[in-house]
Amino acid sequence: MKWPLKELQEHRGEPHYFSRTIDRKSSLMQRNNEILAVSPIKAEGFLLYENHSVLANFRIDLTITLPSSRSLEPVDVPMQIAIEEVYTENESLYLEQDNPVEVVLPLEGDEVDLVPAIEDNILLNLPLQVYTPEELESDEMPSGADWEVVSEETFARKRQEEKSDQIDPRLAGLKALLEDEEKTE
Repeated sequence: MKWPLKELQEHRGEPHYFSRTIDRKSSLMQRNNEILAVSPIKAEGFLLYENHSVLANFRIDLTITLPSSRSLEPVDVPMQIAIEEVYTENESLYLEQDNPVEVVLPLEGDEVDLVPAIEDNILLNLPLQVYTPEELESDEMPSGADWEVVSEETFARKRQEEKSDQIDPRLAGLKALLEDEEKTE
């Protein structure tokens, strides 16, 4: 997904709209070994050349397959990501403008390449936890020999039960004294 800078300069002040589909499966899988599969990525948006800089404003749609956080079963995760990047020929000229964007990418060569921005945004937006639909509906957690995964609520409840069952060692002597008095009466 590259555009020659000269082509964008011809549209000066007018957006250059695009709609393309790219395949970045192998590259993304090399960059993150948890990714199991990636659908073709559909990118739609526009490029706008003004003041020696190019504004790239577009959205990507894709489905990425990741392992479940509990069972490692494959889970398809649909993703829609809005991306806005600014590429500049001369960073100092761009920063002198009234409202410069905080992050400006220098143009390398004489073309705008959106592939690095697409890949980086996909990797930055990967969910931290992924569950299969069955895991979302069920409260059952994985367990094994002498271990189990519990929710925070279950852990807090068990901890409270353990506290209420325990007798304060300082009061244990008093309890024994009361039991002796009840027996003698």
